[in-house]
Amino acid sequence: MAQHWRNGLDDELRRLVNGRRLGLITDVDGTISRLVDDPDAATIVPVSRAALADLQHKLPLVAVVSGRAAADVAERVGLPGLVYVGNHGLERWQAGRISPLADISSYRSALERAKTAVEQIAPDGMWVEDKQATLSIHYRLTADPAATYEQYKPQVVQIAAAEELRFFEGRLIFELRPPVEANKGTAFAALVAEYDLDTAVFLGDDVTDVDAMKAAHELRENGRCYTLTIGVQTDHTPASVLAHSDFLAHGVDDVAELLNFLADSIP
Repeated sequence: MAQHWRNGLDDELRRLVNGRRLGLITDVDGTISRLVDDPDAATIVPVSRAALADLQHKLPLVAVVSGRAAADVAERVGLPGLVYVGNHGLERWQAGRISPLADISSYRSALERAKTAVEQIAPDGMWVEDKQATLSIHYRLTADPAATYEQYKPQVVQIAAAEELRFFEGRLIFELRPPVEANKGTAFAALVAEYDLDTAVFLGDDVTDVDAMKAAHELRENGRCYTLTIGVQTDHTPASVLAHSDFLAHGVDDVAELLNFLADSIP
């Protein structure tokens, strides 16, 4: 079991902040914003936003990697100097512009058909968030989310297969994505290479963040970049996140404390 991040102050975190080119890459929901029933109501913890604003002037890269659309993340965080990668690595917002990181235009019709098919079978409380490049199917507000998962997962999997889309799971959501090699892990590795980072830290809380954690560990093991992964631990943190975290933060407020530590540790 990973230890609390303060247990790494003298060694691992010190090595991280002493890097020549340190990059900080973080998830959003459940990491720098609290989980809420309505995704549109999510707000960034003010202390975390202030720390990120400080860090953007001290580091070569501060990036946010999310399953949300890149424009949504950029508006929600509200710091123009950051890099925002959205839709699990499929698009990027930078300097006021959205750039697709993969050609997925040919899958738009399939996503639209899948959305219609899901909406036709969806029970009360299940709704489809169309993020243009991907679909998120939320079932947090159904009468019995556990029963909804068991009953509707096979049907959503079948819809995805019929449209040649990929099926993924998140915390109380199903996700449908185009069949291209893009995820938070490919996004993390690409940012490390593009910004020539020699140390990097990733923060996340959900199963979709595990791809980035795995990529971070691979970069560390092959000597390309010294990386650390910070998992956000709550009563509902997936086991896979805990298994791939080097250290833990105990909720979003503790993430804010960690970000403040990093900001204070870098001249």
